Order: sequence, then C-alpha cells, then structure tokens
Amino acid sequence: MVGVTMVQSDAQVVPHPDEVLGSLLARRAWRAAHGTASFAKSMGLPWDVWCRDIDRSINVLFLNKVAEGLGIERECVRTMTVNTFLSKCGVPVQAIGFEPWITYVGLVRWKRIRYGQMYCCRCLDSPDRYLCRDWRISTNWLCPAHSLPLQDCCPECGKPFTPYRDDELVLARCGRCTTSLAGHDLQPVSDEELELHRHIQSIWNDARTGRPGPLCALYRHLSEVAVCDPRFALAGEHWSYWRTWERAALLRSQEGVIVRLASHPSRGALVWCGYSLACDLSARPKRRTASMPIDPQRRAQLLLDMARRVRWPRRSRARVSR
Repeated sequence: MVGVTMVQSDAQVVPHPDEVLGSLLARRAWRAAHGTASFAKSMGLPWDVWCRDIDRSINVLFLNKVAEGLGIERECVRTMTVNTFLSKCGVPVQAIGFEPWITYVGLVRWKRIRYGQMYCCRCLDSPDRYLCRDWRISTNWLCPAHSLPLQDCCPECGKPFTPYRDDELVLARCGRCTTSLAGHDLQPVSDEELELHRHIQSIWNDARTGRPGPLCALYRHLSEVAVCDPRFALAGEHWSYWRTWERAALLRSQEGVIVRLASHPSRGALVWCGYSLACDLSARPKRRTASMPIDPQRRAQLLLDMARRVRWPRRSRARVSR
C-alpha cells in the first residue's frame, strides 16, 4: 500500500482527455521515480502487464487495480482505451484478435515488431508529452495541430516506436540509438491532406453521434480497394497492418469517395457489410454442403482442387522490424 499512497499523492500528473492508459502509467512511473515494471508491481499488477496491449483493452480485474492505484474513477480508466472509443462509434470490439481500425504493434514480450504506434515529433517536443488515442487509429496519418505527418519509427535506425520501453516516451528518444524523436524538421502536409483529414474526422463524428453508416461504408470500400487495386494488391495483409505512409497513400487515392460519404451521411446509412450482416442470420435458410465422395481418389482430387483455390496471404518483411 506504500506504492499506492505515493502514486495517489502525485496530483500533478492528470490524464488528458485523449490519452491512452499506458501513457498515463508511464508518466506516473517517471514522476514517482520508478521503473515501469516496478511501478506496476507496486499497484499489484502482474509482471506481464507491459507485454499486453493495454492501450487497446483491459479486463475488469486490471481495471479495478489501475483505478485504485492511480486514484481515479473506473469509468475514466475505461475511456482511456481504444476499444472504448470504437464501441462508442458503433464498431464491434473484442479483447484479442483482429479488429478493424486499429493499428497493430506486434507485441512480443517487451518488444514491438510492427510499426503500429505512431507519434508526432512536435507533440513529443512539449514538456508534458503523452500518447494520443488517435495515434492508434488506422485512418490517421497526420497531426492536425502541427500539420505534420505522423512517424512510426526512429528516423535514424528505423526501429519501431516502443513508448513504454527504455523510457522512450518520457525522454522522447530512441532506446536503440538514443536519437531524439522530437523537434525534427519535417515537410508539412498540404492543405488538401488537411481537408481530407477533416472529412474523415467528420465521418467518425457521425458514427459517434449514432450514425455509423458512412463509417461502415468507408471500411468496406477501403478493404475492397486494398485487395483489388493493382497498386495495393501485393500488400498481402489487411490495410490496418500497413505502414503509415502506405495507409496515407490509400486514403489519398480514395479522396472522392471519402468526401461523398462525409458530405452525404445518408449514402452509407444502410451499408453494414463492413462489420456485420444487415439481416438476421437465423432467418436465412441453412446452406447445404455437398458430402465428400466415397471413392478415395475422387476425395483426394476434390481436396486438391479446394487447396488450389485458397489464396494464401503474402507477408512482407518490410512491415516487420528486424
């Protein structure tokens, strides 16, 4: 209980409205002169807490311990996860597995092998630096406050950004080559990109106010384009796994569709195919499957034909750190 009292006595580190949970824990640990592992242990959290994607979702037991240790309300802790934001927008969420709209960090113990965590070099240059929730949403590729493109790795060595390891967030430097991640002179984005970002944000705002139709239509359209368009057909993975600049190119190529969905929300009001089926599955007649032939030769030939029709995804090493 000594660690809990020490944490609660620090009233200067308060959560920001758009901050994720791991960012608040890392900042509290730094202010309390603790390592992230020892700080989590002082609150009674398991040792593998930093091996989980706590910015995405947390369970009830973890939620209660964090709320008690940090001295804040449970609902405030719950809103600091990306899944809570998606559920408010009408997106079905789950604790583990694939989930649309979320960039993936590829957690392997403390290491992150994917480039899913984005950051703004100008935001990290401020004294009170923290991780924004929008830096895990796959439709974001720029910082509207500074009009700069978001980064997903170290500009010197190319290592993925791991904010909770080696104090990379609080120090704003790479844990491998100690290069500063803040204050770099980057080329600002164009006015057209800022306007496109505003249209995408209006689609998200419509979903949060109870009109998720345009968001569903956007997800379905982007998924179809990423598979069928020759410019993106060789990606081999869902577009949420792509690098930041690749997702930016995909969104820029579909500017016309995005503008139409943002300008006319009713166009996608009945399009739910991006997440689930519009009609009740129980009302549909069950699909009859053909039985396997008795002849072993014909059965083997049928299995070979089925295997030839399977399209195996191509996994590119360019999207995974070495």
